[in-house]
Amino acid sequence: MGDGTEGYGYTCRGGRRENEDSYGIFSRGENFCAAVADGLGGHGDGGRASKIAVRHLLNCGAKSDFPAKEDIRTHFTAANEEIINSRTDRNRMKTTAVWLGIWGGQAIWAHIGDSRLYHFVDETLCDCTLDHSVSQMAVALGEIRREEIPGHCDRSRLLRVLGDEELSPEIHDPVDLKPGRHAFLLCTDGFWESITEDEMLLDLYKSKSPREWIYAMSFRVLKRQGAGHDNHTAVGIFAER
Repeated sequence: MGDGTEGYGYTCRGGRRENEDSYGIFSRGENFCAAVADGLGGHGDGGRASKIAVRHLLNCGAKSDFPAKEDIRTHFTAANEEIINSRTDRNRMKTTAVWLGIWGGQAIWAHIGDSRLYHFVDETLCDCTLDHSVSQMAVALGEIRREEIPGHCDRSRLLRVLGDEELSPEIHDPVDLKPGRHAFLLCTDGFWESITEDEMLLDLYKSKSPREWIYAMSFRVLKRQGAGHDNHTAVGIFAER
């Protein structure tokens, strides 16, 4: 199996008047990174906040060397500062964000809020980010199961986001990409709340490219949308090793 990394993404406004999600993909040589962000509509100008987040986080992929955790934190901090400095009295914009970087045979990721990253290896789920939310805390306390998060009463209450005065992104330890097919999914809550992990795996098993994978999953999400369904955005990445 030859080395190679490819990605594909989409975004949809769902049943909302505006799409406040953003995503981006960057590649240069063996460097590959992707970011997804979900602006918080209730705080005003969420779309602008999510674009700011994606722009700053993609800049992290421009470095030729594998980034230290502090380098990644610096880019989150730069996004956070621009979001705060761009506010007005009527606009208190905030956003979630999730970022992935692949440098050759290593990967690292970071997130804040409830936009997620899933990591599959040879059609097995190996890792998934944990939301910074009240609902995720309810899971940790044993009050609900993880699959019950979408219907939880405090589903929309987030504990950490970009736009907070005290920034606290969660940065995963680097991962060696061992031989096999590594598939990463970065997505907003409007996406993952409408598809199960078993369905992600089933569509992955049938897909020969990240484009096919995203198409298959987005079709499921679109079928399950209600009239006022949230924006939904996803990026799929295949890294063959």
